[in-house]
Amino acid sequence: MKFLFMDEKGPQNSFKISSPFNKINKISYANDNMHSYVANVIQIDESDYMQIEREYKKIVEEYLSNRPQLKVSLETTGKELKGLDMLKSNFEYGIASMKKNEVKFYMNLLELLLKNNVENLLFMISKMSIITSSRLISFLYFLDSNTDFSPFLAKYVITKYAEVEASEEVIKALLDKSLPIKNILELIRSDMLAISEKNSKNARMSRQINIYMQFVEAIDRVLDCKIELVEPDLPLSFDWDKVKWAFDLWISERRFKETTDQWLLFLDEGIPQDIFDSLNFDKIEANCNSKDYVGLQITDMIVVLIGKLISQLNSTTKYDFEKPDQRILVDRGYFDLSEEQFDFVKKLYQFILAREGKYHFINDAYFDDSVLLQTYIGYIDSYESFENYNKVEETQHQELHMQYFIKISEMKFEESLENEALAKSIYGTIQAAVEDEMFRPL
Repeated sequence: MKFLFMDEKGPQNSFKISSPFNKINKISYANDNMHSYVANVIQIDESDYMQIEREYKKIVEEYLSNRPQLKVSLETTGKELKGLDMLKSNFEYGIASMKKNEVKFYMNLLELLLKNNVENLLFMISKMSIITSSRLISFLYFLDSNTDFSPFLAKYVITKYAEVEASEEVIKALLDKSLPIKNILELIRSDMLAISEKNSKNARMSRQINIYMQFVEAIDRVLDCKIELVEPDLPLSFDWDKVKWAFDLWISERRFKETTDQWLLFLDEGIPQDIFDSLNFDKIEANCNSKDYVGLQITDMIVVLIGKLISQLNSTTKYDFEKPDQRILVDRGYFDLSEEQFDFVKKLYQFILAREGKYHFINDAYFDDSVLLQTYIGYIDSYESFENYNKVEETQHQELHMQYFIKISEMKFEESLENEALAKSIYGTIQAAVEDEMFRPL
């Protein structure tokens, strides 16, 4: 029997424009400022669960022995140790800011999980991607059926534009379900033309401007042909089908490799059960109190760490509207690691990314946040030893990481376009492939 435990960070069921309008955070986020929804699932063999539970409690006890005030607070309130208790401070530069006590806790935890062959699924869903799909999926499907413009590429471009450069007027339009799709496209067209003209002499944006011009031509095809685009029957709220898609890929792969015939899923409070009903679990326990399940406590530790790290990396690489020609790199502080922190990142890479199979780390069609995480951890792991890593200047780490980010991003584009071509060769259109649940929802 397999026990699966799922927790999430950054859930957001509805969207509204930031007030006053913020060029960086164009829609309102919670206090965690997460632009992507992050979920984590761990798989534990029933035969190993009790041993993991005992050892995990010892790790917690050791940690709290060095945090007497927190220990008293948790005992007084009857609460369990949470990831936020550990990482709500000392995280300015992510793992590079973590104190020895927290690093040791996470190292012990990851070693415990790896020793017991605990499997892991981590996936991210861009919130802005949900909004662009909710309003413009009919336009994306039109491009697929009537032009040579890749719907995947169009989805990525329009989402990144909305996330980074879109005007307040465009964001308001995207969030106004009463506004017809063509009106939204006209606003996007005007906005992209204005951005392109403003940056015509900006060499850094030459490739982006070229893409914008292609996108404007695609919009013109719709406007000139007077084609009626039907408003998609999608609510302007969180898209749980994307969660189901990611989970389905991973659990299908797990079932293919495992001989067990029983799978039990435990969901932390707030995660709806019905989206998983069709995935044929033997039992689903919803709205579980993590205080009663060590498995949920463990996955909370992972998802909080990853969620905060993604949020921080996202913030440090934001486009500077005052300096549009300047490249934005991950802050050098993220690469100022101690040896313990370096070893921790390598252990995290081993648990999150260095897995057999294909579907343990899943990104959205708009993948910038996931690639930012993947390349940050993967770049540091690429050094065999701390001695070798420490020979490189922090500013050089910034440059080398950016090269790695570009390389992985290009690989993601190539893979997605290959999958798109394959899906179209079988189903004729991407819409048909998506509706048959054989292609990632745009």
